[in-house]
Amino acid sequence: MNLSEKLVDAIKDTRFLLKRGYNRESCVRFVGDRYQLNKTERLLLYRGVYDDEHAKSHADKHRATNLIHGKKLAVDGYNVLITIESILLEKDLIFCDDEFVRDLSAIHGKYKQTNLTKCVLKKVVDMITPYTPKEVIFFYDAQASMSGELASLTKTIVKEAGLNGDAKAVKQADLEVLKFGEVVASSDAVLIDKAEKVIDFAEEFLKMREFNGIVKLTEI
Repeated sequence: MNLSEKLVDAIKDTRFLLKRGYNRESCVRFVGDRYQLNKTERLLLYRGVYDDEHAKSHADKHRATNLIHGKKLAVDGYNVLITIESILLEKDLIFCDDEFVRDLSAIHGKYKQTNLTKCVLKKVVDMITPYTPKEVIFFYDAQASMSGELASLTKTIVKEAGLNGDAKAVKQADLEVLKFGEVVASSDAVLIDKAEKVIDFAEEFLKMREFNGIVKLTEI
């Protein structure tokens, strides 16, 4: 994704307004309208731009993957799956002001399994296995189509890896993630706000491969 001059200006304006305490939705709508941004550009502002205080609050919760050793790990299933899949499909990604990696697909509730799904899940489980968590559970939003089947596939992969773990389709995945996890794997801002320790598997995965399609908002 190439950043136009107007998008760079929009990023700076959004930061300024957030720093002054304005509501995120209102900021994105106002700045997006001013610069006539498209849906993807507005999503970049919404998901990636933070004021200094909130950016630091999130970044301070970011932990290295080895922290999961001996801990209960809760995985925000759709969030992690979709972001890693975006990397493999070379879709646009952003390294956000709060130092988390996020995608711009906006397909959370509309995710459909493909031939790539099993591959992505295996890669995520492969990243977890060497660090031997006490227990790991993947949580999926039950209201999303085929979540039960996705949870079943995930559970099989977790068990095949020899991990003590499970995968569940639940009514409120965010609440279940926070309730279970001593460490949370997600880049979802709502979860990061409420969690104490957070792992970003997308960032870890990017370290293992060459990928040039990421926009680093921290450099703007």
